Amino acid sequence: MTKTLALVGCGSEKRDKRTEAKSLYTSTYFAKKRQWAEGCDTWLILSAEHGVVHPATVLEPYDTAMADLSDEQTSEWATNVMADLGPQLSCFDEVVVLAGRDYFAPISDELRQAAPTVQWPFQGKRLFEQMEWLDQTSPPDQSTLESFE
Repeated sequence: MTKTLALVGCGSEKRDKRTEAKSLYTSTYFAKKRQWAEGCDTWLILSAEHGVVHPATVLEPYDTAMADLSDEQTSEWATNVMADLGPQLSCFDEVVVLAGRDYFAPISDELRQAAPTVQWPFQGKRLFEQMEWLDQTSPPDQSTLESFE
C-alpha cells in the first residue's frame, strides 16, 4: 500500500482567535483541501508565516502570504520547509502538494529530489478547477476521513 503525505497550502481567511491550525483557516477552498488530505496517511500545512505546520499545532491568526515575502525571504522559507520535511520524506512513497504555485515553486526542485514521487495536481489549474479536482478525486485512503468543524 502506498504511503502518502499531503502538503496543504494555508489560507488567507482565518478565525480571529488562537486555535489549532487545521481549524484556523476558514475558507471553503481550505476545507476541501483539508478533507482530501485527511484521506492520506499524514498531512501537514504549508504556512507562509510558519513554514511546515502540524494540523494540531495551535496558532494565533496572522496575515502573512507568500506574495508578501521578498525573494530572499521566500528562499529562506523554502530552506526551512525542506529542513523540516526532509527527515520525514523517506517514510512516504508519494507527496501530494495541494497548494498554489507560490508555495510549490520554491520547494519543487528539492522536494522532487528528496521524495520518491511528487504530485502537484493543481498545476495549470485555476481555483475553480482545483476545487473541481478536489471534489472529483478520491484521496489515496478514504478510511481515515473524519468530519471536522
